[in-house]
Amino acid sequence: MVADLQRRLVELRFVNGIEKVEHVPFPTGDQFWVHFNRPIDFGKLETIARKHGCFVVEFGGLPSKLSRGLAEMLTDGITHIITKKVTGWMKFAASLGSEPDGIAKIATDLHGPYEIFIATEEEGIQILYEYLGLQYTPPEPVKPAAPIKPPMPSPAKPTPTAPRPAAPASGTPKPTTPPQPLQSGQSSTPQAPPAATSP
Repeated sequence: MVADLQRRLVELRFVNGIEKVEHVPFPTGDQFWVHFNRPIDFGKLETIARKHGCFVVEFGGLPSKLSRGLAEMLTDGITHIITKKVTGWMKFAASLGSEPDGIAKIATDLHGPYEIFIATEEEGIQILYEYLGLQYTPPEPVKPAAPIKPPMPSPAKPTPTAPRPAAPASGTPKPTTPPQPLQSGQSSTPQAPPAATSP
């Protein structure tokens, strides 16, 4: 995957030998296209690729012998693939038009006489910068997103409790003073107070 696409666009836009640069999104991953305005030096490109443990493999040799329109339809104009590993079988399959997994590819520009360098991985960008004689700066590491903390619940407020109503009184009210014990000779029936005597 190619990183820092916007920075790459700015860095390469006005470099000598480059016609234009563009970011081309694909469902399989973003690609970084660099249109050259002069022929690519494949000897130099192969030397740089080998320093990075990669190989430049010719692609679509047999289909390219067909008419240009048919050859471009079969190979999408791709002429070379930069790949990390290569075998004799892979070279043979690539010559027939079976595209190996690679980090970059070279295609013929349909609107001009020169090539397009198409980077599909960050290592392809590194080889491109070295080919152009530019200082390669690796992309900034992606910072992991901080986990979103769930909102802290607010402390539960105590629910105000209403005072309980007093229980209704049932039966006769209780006397506030305890009853006095009866003395001998007194009757339990209340007696009327003595009548007042006139003077």
